[in-house]
Amino acid sequence: MSFGSLRFRLLLAAAISILVALGLAAAGLAWLFERHVERRLDAELEVQLNQVIAGLKTSPSGTVEIGKEPADPRFGEPLSGLYWQVAVEPGGQVARSRSLWDYQLTLPAIAIDDELHHARLAGPGGSTLYVLQRHVSLPANLGGGTAQAAVALDAGELRGAVWRFAGALIPLLLLVGALLIAASWVQVSVGLKPLDAMRKALGAIGSGEGKRLGSGFPDEVQPLAREIDSLLDAREAEIEKARTRAADLAHGLKTPLQVLSGEATRLKASGSPQIAGSIDTLASRMQRHIHRHLTRARLAPPSEHATANVRAVVESVAGVMQRTPFGARLSWLTTVPSDLQARIDLDDLAEALGNLIENAAQHARSKLAVSAKREGDVAALTVADDGPGIPKALREAALKRGERLDASGAGTGLGLAIVDDIAEACGATLSFDEQAVGLSVTFRVRLAAQRPDSKA
Repeated sequence: MSFGSLRFRLLLAAAISILVALGLAAAGLAWLFERHVERRLDAELEVQLNQVIAGLKTSPSGTVEIGKEPADPRFGEPLSGLYWQVAVEPGGQVARSRSLWDYQLTLPAIAIDDELHHARLAGPGGSTLYVLQRHVSLPANLGGGTAQAAVALDAGELRGAVWRFAGALIPLLLLVGALLIAASWVQVSVGLKPLDAMRKALGAIGSGEGKRLGSGFPDEVQPLAREIDSLLDAREAEIEKARTRAADLAHGLKTPLQVLSGEATRLKASGSPQIAGSIDTLASRMQRHIHRHLTRARLAPPSEHATANVRAVVESVAGVMQRTPFGARLSWLTTVPSDLQARIDLDDLAEALGNLIENAAQHARSKLAVSAKREGDVAALTVADDGPGIPKALREAALKRGERLDASGAGTGLGLAIVDDIAEACGATLSFDEQAVGLSVTFRVRLAAQRPDSKA
């Protein structure tokens, strides 16, 4: 698929959208998980903070200290990541957990209330601490004054929990992303299937297997199909008009040409044979060109359903030609299988064979052979005579558009030019046998499709 492919663009847009959505979902879930962990930490640290405050007492020396530390053993391990600290005012007394070792937290000033306050402070070893603190008033038995108590946890543990959650979440999101992209592929394939069906239908129209797109497309595509069918109808109507006009023009010219031929005959009888010959030659050449262009205008477009029995066409054309002065003097040999079916309009095949056989009959000395056989998926029809043939140097030019032998002025090869037009229109080929003594021309056309109930 290239970037110009609609399928590629839709899949690319879907993949980008899915990846962006999953990225935002991952960030949102990580943020929600961090908030959840913080609430859990707040609950745990609040219990420990309350234990610290509840454990305050006055020592024999009159200072405030912690009578009973919180139960978590990490408070007694140096630099364990879990700490507490109490600062008493006035007097500036500071009590802290063993885990802080010789480090003292710099707590921010907060109001005296029952609210919990959060902070992130620098801790020992360059760490960052997540701090929960409260500023309370001390009772008279503790000397009065205030105490600012705080419990802190290394924030790296919080970050570590979030990263572990993200590490477990990413594979799941990748799996979900892969499933969503696969679902997008299916969705795009199903959505574009009508366009693929339309492409195949247009291909069938181009090859002659179909005529119209028809109905059966989704509501979003059906209007396009109707427009295309309307254009095809208009095109077919214009082609039919052009064929009719060409036929009318040709038929309109036939009568003046016949008059010219009659005048040439009278000139010849009155003693002007040279002028009469020139007029007759020009009239004959114009008649042949009219016949050729009428044939080209009449050619039917190739159709998958068009079939012709080759043997029946050969027998019909040969039977007519054998009764002409050219054909009656020849020895005929036809070898055509009775079940050979070609994918070509019956009239087009008759026109092609008629020109080949007529050309061979006019130039043959004594023999003319018509044969046909299967060659893979094509039917090869060969017309051969024992006449002088066409010089090898001119055979290639005889089949080229614009360089056919009828352009020489003698009219030779016009039949081959018409056959070449038919071959081009129906997807057939025309070739010479370079080793033949006379002229041997082979017309190859595709075999008709076998019907399910037909025998091979």
